[in-house]
Amino acid sequence: MRRMLSVLFLAAVIVAGTWYFLMRSDTPVETPPTTADAGKADAGETAEPAADAAATADTLTALDGDRGTAEPADTAATADAEAKQYIETLTEPTSRPVPVEKADHFATPERVLSLVPEYAIEQATVRELAGDASLDADTPITIVREIEQLETLTPEQLIAESEGDIEAPVRVFEGDDVEETTVRELLERFSADPGEPLLIVKTVRHFEVTTLGELLESEEDPEARLNVITQPYPIESATLAELLDQRMAVKPGSIFYLRTVRPTDDQGIWGIVHDGLIENFARGMAIRDGEETKTYTVHIPREADEMVLDQTSSFLGRLIHRKTEESFVYNFRENRMGRNPDRIYPGQEIVIIDFQPEELIAIYRHFRDSSADGRG
Repeated sequence: MRRMLSVLFLAAVIVAGTWYFLMRSDTPVETPPTTADAGKADAGETAEPAADAAATADTLTALDGDRGTAEPADTAATADAEAKQYIETLTEPTSRPVPVEKADHFATPERVLSLVPEYAIEQATVRELAGDASLDADTPITIVREIEQLETLTPEQLIAESEGDIEAPVRVFEGDDVEETTVRELLERFSADPGEPLLIVKTVRHFEVTTLGELLESEEDPEARLNVITQPYPIESATLAELLDQRMAVKPGSIFYLRTVRPTDDQGIWGIVHDGLIENFARGMAIRDGEETKTYTVHIPREADEMVLDQTSSFLGRLIHRKTEESFVYNFRENRMGRNPDRIYPGQEIVIIDFQPEELIAIYRHFRDSSADGRG
């Protein structure tokens, strides 16, 4: 009996000691985010007021804290430098205009937009134009001539021309032939043989404004098929800053996301911003680092704009909500700029979203832990 009591006493001591150790443990408890609600109006989330422009960087730093993990200073500095280089490459200056009917670009205010959509260009001979009863001798006609020219580009210029998309098709002059390849393959060739120039074949459009009467008196072959515009169009091209000039003062350093409205945009401007960020950040972004070309990709989950576990808005949800409310929509058929409309129309409008570099850097940092090929 005494031995049994001793055993029971010893077991009680062990249990009590274990309980005391566990109660004293310093194991951290994950605290859910407590940020204010702001998100999709149609999803029932409560909208927060738009952040003051001067506090954008601080706000996004706080939003980036949703991950709940602290980073060593050297890791954070590396991530910042990486993000800045990524964003700079995303908006590298290029001479190629953004086509109005196929816009899906990040661009600086100086970027030129080609505002004549493809559907406005038709093929006709001079004889057919002369037989068109709707045209008279004084009717303005624009001839669209396409000329192929050769350009020698550096790898940096090639990356800029392709807007960092390493899978973009490119035509290169090899010997006496024109070969179609990709930016990735061309950069790999250059790395293997840096002394070989990159001779790129580019198609350039020239617009010649004339009249039917002048065309009939010219030496143009009456049976040759021409690309022509016979309907009036507002303007041939303009920079983004020129289009926005009447509606807003462009902030220094602004980066704009441009996207043509498509028939599949059933989620409105919210869906356009959401899909644009996911698709553009997921593309292979080529960045030159000395003699080496590195490829960076950033994976943003499709559900990243949904509410988090405590039913507050996510980092991406808050950002998209604010950008949707601040959006502009340009109707290139009517040369008219509007602000955050209730309805958008495919095939005739471009959505314009103003980002500050700090916002794009915050997005990169928030989702940068995705896979990256070629990071040194």
